[in-house]
Amino acid sequence: MLSKGNVLVVDDEINLCRILSAKLAKDGYEVVTVHDGEQAVEKVKQSHFDVVLLDLILPKMDGLSALAHIRSMDNNIPVIIMTACENSEAIEQAMKKGISAYVNKPFDLDNLVALVRNTFHSNGHPREEQKPKSDATVLFIKSQPITLEIYNGSTSGQYPSRIEDKDERTITVLTPTRNGEDLAVPPRTLVRVGIPAKDAFYSFSSSTLSQRSGNPSVTVLDKPIVIYRTQRRQFARILANVPVRYCAVSDPTGLGGIPNAEAGWKRGMSCDVSAGGARIVVGEDLPPGTLVYLETDAIGEAGAVNVIGRVTRCNKDDQTAGHSYSIGVQFSAVSNNLRSVS
Repeated sequence: MLSKGNVLVVDDEINLCRILSAKLAKDGYEVVTVHDGEQAVEKVKQSHFDVVLLDLILPKMDGLSALAHIRSMDNNIPVIIMTACENSEAIEQAMKKGISAYVNKPFDLDNLVALVRNTFHSNGHPREEQKPKSDATVLFIKSQPITLEIYNGSTSGQYPSRIEDKDERTITVLTPTRNGEDLAVPPRTLVRVGIPAKDAFYSFSSSTLSQRSGNPSVTVLDKPIVIYRTQRRQFARILANVPVRYCAVSDPTGLGGIPNAEAGWKRGMSCDVSAGGARIVVGEDLPPGTLVYLETDAIGEAGAVNVIGRVTRCNKDDQTAGHSYSIGVQFSAVSNNLRSVS
């Protein structure tokens, strides 16, 4: 069988390289695998490759540095980034250096092979340059809406804000306000920043460096080392303020009754719901990871629903009177009628 072309796979996970090599070889490609950035640069010096699959987190020389060296030798070779890196700034830098696409680990092997196929040179002539995947998001652009969660005594809380500026070490944001007044946030105050984007929700921890009065007043934050990415929901959610009863369970065996209830029934209120998850206000602090069985009153035409899910987050709900907590639940098993609410 004639080779479709040459692929260089660069990843420090040896088993992953073996799997990729076998998959691509079965599809008709000649494959070379290496396990650090220095080897990748050396291979590109020595041989011609039609596509490079490059991890960002590599020993000896990181993926961004290897990409820069590869670009200095060949500015046209298609490079596909494969990464579990949560730092969107690194993705942004890779995009600026010219990549055909990037895929997040873990990825579907068949989809990756299809991406290689679509990126490939045809008959010695490059195809039209592939744009990065639509879920590639550039963070820290001016006027980008964000939320600031501040942990500092009387100013603690969550506030809307926006990006005003950035440099290599800092991010400048609009100073949050309360009752029309700027909040005074001392240096070294711990903050949590949330960035809702089209593809996902990004978040990171930081601390304040300074505040500057003006029009507008701004707050300067440390730039993060790690940014966490939460995939956007697969299912659209609808508002559903209906009573809920729930209990903790130990074995997600099914929906035919109360499976191995560990506690008595407790009550809460649903805020929104979909076929994939829900946000619920409850009267107790439920640790993330807790498995729960839920039943609701009728939700529109879907009627009453019952689900098994796992708590993904639990935050104090300051908007509700009393000692209440807002929990997020990701469903693992649902009744069929729930699928109609989305």
